[in-house]
Amino acid sequence: MVLALLLAVVLTVPLRAQPASAHSPLQSSTPRAGAHIAAMPTTIELTFAGDVEEVGATVVLADEDGDDWTADAPVVDATRVSSPVRPDVPDGRYEIHWTVTSIDGPQMSGVVRFALGHVGDEADPFDAVLSSANVAWILGTAGVVVGALLGAIVRGLVTVYGRRSARAPAEQA
Repeated sequence: MVLALLLAVVLTVPLRAQPASAHSPLQSSTPRAGAHIAAMPTTIELTFAGDVEEVGATVVLADEDGDDWTADAPVVDATRVSSPVRPDVPDGRYEIHWTVTSIDGPQMSGVVRFALGHVGDEADPFDAVLSSANVAWILGTAGVVVGALLGAIVRGLVTVYGRRSARAPAEQA
């Protein structure tokens, strides 16, 4: 029993979820992820948890055909990245594709999906957004489940083979 518990712990430790590597993850956006807005704002706003560098920052507002509706290069101000939007953006589904580099090194990128104006009421499966916190939680839960299953398997093996080993000397006598 102790051996099974020890093996379960040893096998589970490497499976635990590691924290997300992004040092300045996206905190919020305008428009927000999954929103259905009536009018396009004149500027896209992205807010990050920590400072990001201006060098290498990109923001693209893409429609369903992949056309870019941003009007100019993004402006970085510490934790905020903004990019002006061209006028007369038509109704439809849009994605904000962004790339920034955290002030402490790692490059990050992501997509924010939203709808503008009159679009079909059908649900778009791509409107679901997983944040790094959600992914870490999912991986952590999966690690616990896999660890528990491995522990149960090891316990079963120790129980079965442990009993056989204990009977073998008695049978030989």
